[in-house]
Amino acid sequence: MKKFLIASTALALSAGMAAAEVKFSGDARFGIQYNGGAAATGVAKTRLEKRMTVNIDGSTTADNGVTFGARVRIRSDEGNRNGASNTAVNGARVYARAGGLTVAVGNILGAVESMPNLYGPSVGLTGLGWSGLVTNTSLNAFAWDAYDSRGNGAEGVEAIYTMGDFTGHVSYSSDKLALAGTGVGKRLAAFGAYTFSGWTVALGMQDSNLAAEDKIILTASGKVGDFGIGFGAARNGSGGTKVNKFAINGSYTMGATTVSGYVASESGHVGVAVPASKTTYGIGAAYNMGGGARLVGGIERTTAKTTRADIGVAFSF
Repeated sequence: MKKFLIASTALALSAGMAAAEVKFSGDARFGIQYNGGAAATGVAKTRLEKRMTVNIDGSTTADNGVTFGARVRIRSDEGNRNGASNTAVNGARVYARAGGLTVAVGNILGAVESMPNLYGPSVGLTGLGWSGLVTNTSLNAFAWDAYDSRGNGAEGVEAIYTMGDFTGHVSYSSDKLALAGTGVGKRLAAFGAYTFSGWTVALGMQDSNLAAEDKIILTASGKVGDFGIGFGAARNGSGGTKVNKFAINGSYTMGATTVSGYVASESGHVGVAVPASKTTYGIGAAYNMGGGARLVGGIERTTAKTTRADIGVAFSF
């Protein structure tokens, strides 16, 4: 992502702060989105899609080499059905980084969310239903900690360590760490990933006080010439609630055009309802127009046997 440096100031303070800077960056998109199952919820099947995101990153480096930083995000997209504004500033992620180790608190990234190729099986301008993610099931979607673009996020703590071709990530959140501190929810997640010969393999897990949120995840991805290949598998839930999910994804690049697709399937469904279809699939394409702009579209068939599609332009700045 191309970033414009808004302010960069060298400081020489007795407190020992050596350099500080603030950066603005972001992205936006616009187009058309179709959801064949939307009518059942009273929402139009076809609607405009638009979104703008601005990231504000501030950092400073102490004399001992430790970098301290923070990020907040401003996001604006479609208003609600009453036409109200839908613009928000989220909670901050604050971190300290030294060498290959980063420790962050607040609106954390989350270990599951950060796993390599987790989002590989996704298509379209918006991601559509994100049905290709092996951690999403027909009855339990996005049940893990992730950077929240609108709210305070997990209000957790995480550590990320990178050494050569290895990356490890551990995150923890608890409702008791938040300002209110009255909830009982908590999640511990971790993954380790290793890259070799252009391929990356990652193994992750999540342990929650809710059995349906427990996860064991395996992902693998790499390239063979102009072809990208990915695989994912996850056991979602434990005890009396289990759903196994598998996905394969691939892409092919021809000059400025990339075509991608995925197939995902659920099985098991111990203690949970079986969806209308255990299999979902999607295909998409993107044309790189240069300057950080792309023409993007995709179509997806969900486990509810409905069709979702979108097309539009996405760009970064």
